Amino acid sequence: MRKLQLLEQIDKLSSLLHSEDLKELNFTKGTINEMRQKLDVLTEEYIECYC
Repeated sequence: MRKLQLLEQIDKLSSLLHSEDLKELNFTKGTINEMRQKLDVLTEEYIECYC
């Protein structure tokens, strides 16, 4: 179950960070950096647990 949750969170966050809509949402650079850090943490957690 946790595996699917991690994959879903990674997918959603990655899609947002790589979409053209990101520019329209007017996030600050700090917020975008926090989102990237969270994506890194989720990805590392997934790799540690399931790879």
